[in-house]
Amino acid sequence: MKRIILAICIITLFGFAYSYQKPILETNEAIDHAKKHLVTPPEEWKTSFPKEGEEIVSLKVNRTELTKHQGFWSGLMNKRKWEVVLEYESKQVTVVINAYTGEFVGMYGPLN
Repeated sequence: MKRIILAICIITLFGFAYSYQKPILETNEAIDHAKKHLVTPPEEWKTSFPKEGEEIVSLKVNRTELTKHQGFWSGLMNKRKWEVVLEYESKQVTVVINAYTGEFVGMYGPLN
């Protein structure tokens, strides 16, 4: 019985360690994902964009920052997100994506 409990504890420890140290997207990959999400936003965000369907030609990257998610569980599990500030037509937009998968989390700036 002790061996079974010890094995469960070790498996749980390895699972927690893997979850804590997942590989994070590189900066260039994060910028590419952010540009993709700005040009083709998710369905629920499309009403915020005046140029839906048109191609945005000049995107300038002003800043990229890897930050932690807010909250107790996110802090405990070391969850992170990329915040990419893009400038297009003299407007700055911040696209927030998941640092591990590149999924869209949110967007803020003058476009919404």
